[in-house]
Amino acid sequence: MTRSGRMGTALHLALGLGVLGVAGYAFVAVVGHVFEGPADAGALSALISLYLVVNIVGPGVFAALEQETSRAVSAAVARGEPVRPVARRAAAFAFRSLAVLVVAVLVAWPLVLHRVFDGRVGLLVALLVAIAGSAAVYWARGVLGGQQRFTAYARTLYVEGAVRLLPGLGLVALAVTEPAAYGMAFALGSALAALSVAGTVRLPRATGPVPERMGRSLAYLMVAVALSQLVANLAPVVVTYRSPDDLVAATVFGSTFVLARIPLFLFAPVQAVLLPKLTRAATLGQRAELERRLKQVVGLVLGVGAVGVVGCAVLGPWAAEVLFNTAERPTVTVLTLLGAATMLMLVAMVVQPTLVALGQQRVVTVAWAAGTVVFLGLLVLPVAPVTAALVAQLVGPAVVVAVLAGGVLRALRAGHPGVDAGVPRVG
Repeated sequence: MTRSGRMGTALHLALGLGVLGVAGYAFVAVVGHVFEGPADAGALSALISLYLVVNIVGPGVFAALEQETSRAVSAAVARGEPVRPVARRAAAFAFRSLAVLVVAVLVAWPLVLHRVFDGRVGLLVALLVAIAGSAAVYWARGVLGGQQRFTAYARTLYVEGAVRLLPGLGLVALAVTEPAAYGMAFALGSALAALSVAGTVRLPRATGPVPERMGRSLAYLMVAVALSQLVANLAPVVVTYRSPDDLVAATVFGSTFVLARIPLFLFAPVQAVLLPKLTRAATLGQRAELERRLKQVVGLVLGVGAVGVVGCAVLGPWAAEVLFNTAERPTVTVLTLLGAATMLMLVAMVVQPTLVALGQQRVVTVAWAAGTVVFLGLLVLPVAPVTAALVAQLVGPAVVVAVLAGGVLRALRAGHPGVDAGVPRVG
């Protein structure tokens, strides 16, 4: 690809991500202004919880499908193997995972979600729609990303963002005050984004050797990414669950939490661009290229994270109160700590693809499992729910980063620069 082509790709991804990012935060801002005051605290808390639970349950599972599909497709292309078998296996995993998630959500409804969603069945339906859409769109992004077809990839971002943004604004214009309507408007984005590229996903018929199976590696990665989304999004949901008598404080923390996560969301598609390049370098045994790209992106993310922390401290309280219409102004301390936690999550996001490219999905899973155990233990400390959430949000990701970094160093020192030089063909 030429330099101008790379710039065009980056521009497409940036614009698509911008639309999707604006839509996500516009959703929180819109519902914050529509459902204001103590009387609407339950509805507002439920809608913010829906936003977070969608990120845990949908992308939490299917972002792993995208990463592993992208890795396997990219490796198949590099070795001259057919892509269709990889895509079909990934689609089968997506369907089975969707079925399991639907059952899990239905079981969780009377146990936990009924309370978190303020007993609103319409939000449960919206959650199920969002999960189905995530299965489809993340599969498509995995195939497109592995083939480095980022213009079509960006189209899914445009469509998902537009569908989430425009109906919500329309509901405001029509003075709709039914929470389920806003929840469904948010949920439909992923499904329509998948439909927008349904006719452009290229799966040439297999004519060469059958590529590696992806069952075990995908299972490891699905667990890891699900746990990563749990760590990234669960804290405000638990705060809401633990604060039935103080939903205003829980809602303020939830809105503040979403605000501090802006850098994390904006950096997410970097994985989509980074992983195929790392996989190609690993497959061809280009260890120096792996190390160079990792150093570059870690330096970039530390810079982005530092700007995010400063932004949280300086502009965060104002933004939460004005843009999200929080009932109370959050403190600088809370926003700064949440900004620091976001920076740790950013580092984990860019170190993880290196291990995936090296075929070390098991290490990724161990890292997120260890971090999640620490995170959950701290999250239920017998202290104020917000205090427990802040401590958990800092320490849990720090554990993840430490384990991931150690795994990368061990893999490179042990001589795992490529598939043919040590990355197993797992099944």
